Amino acid sequence: MQHPMKRTFLFSIGFLMMVEAVTAQVYTVVSGKVKGHNGQQVSVSWWSEPGVSQAVTEEAPLQQDTFCFRLPADQVREGFVYIDAGSAGNFYGMLRAGDSVQLFFEEDTMVFAGRGALACRVQYLARHIQERIPVPVDEDAASRAAWHREQLRVAESVLKAYRDSLPPAVYAVVRANVLGETAGKLVSCLWRIPQDGNAAAQQTILYQQMIRPALPAIIPSDTTSVAVRYLNYLLQKAEADYFMQQHSQCTEHDIYEWIKTHYTGVMRDKLLAHHLLQSLAAGGQPEELARCAEDYLTLVQHAACRQAIATKYGKLKKGLSKGAPAPPFTFPDSSGHNISLNYFTGKVVLLHFYDDSDQLLPSLAEINTCFNKDDVVFVHICCNKGVPRKYPGVQLQAGGQGAGILEQYNISQYPSLIVIGRNGNIYATRPPDPTADHGAALADIIYAALLQ
Repeated sequence: MQHPMKRTFLFSIGFLMMVEAVTAQVYTVVSGKVKGHNGQQVSVSWWSEPGVSQAVTEEAPLQQDTFCFRLPADQVREGFVYIDAGSAGNFYGMLRAGDSVQLFFEEDTMVFAGRGALACRVQYLARHIQERIPVPVDEDAASRAAWHREQLRVAESVLKAYRDSLPPAVYAVVRANVLGETAGKLVSCLWRIPQDGNAAAQQTILYQQMIRPALPAIIPSDTTSVAVRYLNYLLQKAEADYFMQQHSQCTEHDIYEWIKTHYTGVMRDKLLAHHLLQSLAAGGQPEELARCAEDYLTLVQHAACRQAIATKYGKLKKGLSKGAPAPPFTFPDSSGHNISLNYFTGKVVLLHFYDDSDQLLPSLAEINTCFNKDDVVFVHICCNKGVPRKYPGVQLQAGGQGAGILEQYNISQYPSLIVIGRNGNIYATRPPDPTADHGAALADIIYAALLQ
């Protein structure tokens, strides 16, 4: 039998080792102060794999105008965080594992302190000086391109001033992120040219003379692939380069093949994953994207990219079929009240996903008069930032939260209709166009769902 003092000593040693293991865990700390906003919410979002993984968000009320978040360092390597303090301000910047940064939101500026402060300060200053360039009065493509060219020039001057003050890898990521955002806007000027008989010639001149010469010289690499805004820019550039070469608009598959041909390694894996994820979120053609995803899983090497696309591909392959439970959602109505799909359990639901170009109002209004509101409800989901229309039934606004639902419901175009039975399961995924027969076929499907 061990002596009691020996047992106590061994227990103390074990306890101290446990404490040391816990306290040895490395955190990335984001803290700060927002004067005059005590009690209001502040949030921080971060990405473990920018451009591939979804953001993780934490929220907390300001206490004595201050906030502090401790993010596990294994989830925040070289990545980006977004701090949102509401009307007081927000900031999007880069942090590394183990960094600590303090942000002090002032009335018209921000003050940074801590180990990760310099990289954040450089990004803030570059954005601040870009915002001081006056917006052009004219909205034509050439004027907007000249504006973004000047924004690139002044941002580059700020970045060069700090080049020797940052580690090379950090500087490369910061520069790619700052310039990538503005370069993407410059490339997008190509599509501002009115589409008439002379559009192709004008686009070629604009791209060759104003856009391409001003694009930043950034080497695609494992390092710069961390900058998600640089990834966005490369996707836009791929579309523009394809258009300049083929003189035709491209599909998701065209962009996919273009990236496969022009990039290698981690950058290729991340760009392809980012492209597929964006296309799926935007409601791209599911059959085409499924073929791209299937091909991607045969060549991808990056583990996080493989996992992200494998998960999405599994959902895409499974699809939305008759008899499957309808994916749940909660969106605000025209009065700002949150409405969930389960509110309508026991009724047949016609889901109508639409945008500003929708032409179904007369047909749906006519069909709606055929049914008792206690048995059937029409739920109209506005999928852009326009004002919800006065359709018969319940009007909801998807806004920025709609991407996930569009993917789950396999919505690739507008308008799209889904019929849900009384039991909450899918009854029809692609009912007939009601404008083709004054809604007769669609009304028959709703009647059939009522009889189940």
